Formats: sequence, C-alpha cells, structure tokens
Amino acid sequence: MKIILAIDPAQPIEAYRDALLSSGALPGEVEIVQPGDALPPEFDGLLLSGGADVDPARYGEAPVNGSVRTNEERDRLDFDLLERADRIGAAVFGICRGLQVVNVALGGTLWQDLPVQRERGVPHSFPRSENDPGHPAHVVRAAPAASRLPLAAAVAAVDGAFVNSRHHQAVKDLAAGLVPLAASPDGLVEAFAREAGPFLAAVQWHPENLVAREDQRALFTEFLAAARRRAARRPESGPIVETPVTEPPSPSNGAPEPER
Repeated sequence: MKIILAIDPAQPIEAYRDALLSSGALPGEVEIVQPGDALPPEFDGLLLSGGADVDPARYGEAPVNGSVRTNEERDRLDFDLLERADRIGAAVFGICRGLQVVNVALGGTLWQDLPVQRERGVPHSFPRSENDPGHPAHVVRAAPAASRLPLAAAVAAVDGAFVNSRHHQAVKDLAAGLVPLAASPDGLVEAFAREAGPFLAAVQWHPENLVAREDQRALFTEFLAAARRRAARRPESGPIVETPVTEPPSPSNGAPEPER
C-alpha cells in the first residue's frame, strides 16, 4: 500500500504523517509529495492536507480582498494528484484546504473570506501560531446520511463534540455528487463524502491535531482501510505512466502561507 501526503514546506508535515502512523499506516507506506516533485505513478490513498487558499480563478471568481492568499504550485500539485487519484481509483481524504480543493475540483465554490462574506457569530479561524492546534473552536453536528457513505459512521460519532478550526474560507456551493456529513453551528459544511465512485471524503477541521481521540483517529483508520482495499485489488498490468510537474516552482503572492 502507498499513501501520498500532498503538502508544502509551510505546513506541519510531521503532524499529518504521525496521524497516519498512529492510525495504522507503516512508515514505508507514507510518501510525502510537495510542489515541484514528480507525481507518483501509482498509489492507493491520497491525503490532501491544509495550506493556503485555493485560487478563486479555479471556480470562476476574482479575489474579493487582500485576505485571499494563494499558492499556485500547491494548487497545481493538489488538483493534479486528485485528478490522478480519481483516474486510478485511489481513496481520497481531504483535510481543511483539502476539503476545499475537492469541492472546487468537482465543480463547487467557496466563501473566500468568511468574516467579510458570511459572518454568523461562530469564529472559524484560530491560527496555529497563536493557539494550541487542538483548540476546541466549536461543535459539529452530524447530518442524516446513509451509513454506506465514506466516513459517515465516523463523522456521526463526532456529533456534538468540539473540534478545532483554522480556516477563513469554506464551502459555499457544494459540488454535485457530494453529500454533507456534518455542519458547524452556523451551518457551514464541516464534512462531506461522495455518493458514487472510489472512497472520497473530507473534513474542514484538523483531526491530525486530535488523533489521540478515538473519534478522530477513526477518520484516518477508515481512510487507510479503503486504501488497503484498493491496494489488494490493484491491477497487475503495472502503474500508469509517470507525469512530472512540468513547471518549476515560482514565488507565490507573498511569504509562504501558514495553514488555515
């Protein structure tokens, strides 16, 4: 089995890697892929981690203000890996930005700046640099969903529990084919899964900082189980042809953006 962790140097790489290992992955099964790396030709699971904002141009909008800070190379990496994962049938788990990437890739849109565009009295941005990464920000409420959906049972177990929160963007229009699994008290989508196709689910909070909790570790263990099932039925015909990232990294607009 091979799990790809899509991330960039500004993010807490070890936190995500340790969460996977503590949930049952073996060290040799986790490969870290960053902007500028060649895309791996074959893998069984893709973890899309947190990071900078998704470029609004990818969902047909211009930035609403200067709070929108993007990373073109990270966008290219995540969207290319997600496309490849879908093509080869790999399991996908998105966290924070990862949830937003999945929604945009499948045709959804985002609130670019929650405090400006959608202030509902629930704070969502607790910067990692200023707070305990596990800071309890707000509760999540599970939505009624068929238990067959990826992560549905695991997210249902989080119903009413506090989670952390480090984002100023969120799902605005949910992409077709995605089903909401949970929401914050102000109605923002906090988790979703895809109805059909290979395992694909995402959460808006950061379970990698809460993995000591059984309910949060279950999110990773279910993702890993899906990846192992995919590995067990991997075609014997060999991997797909490797496609390198063709453009070299270029400076993003500003300093490396911390995880949100």
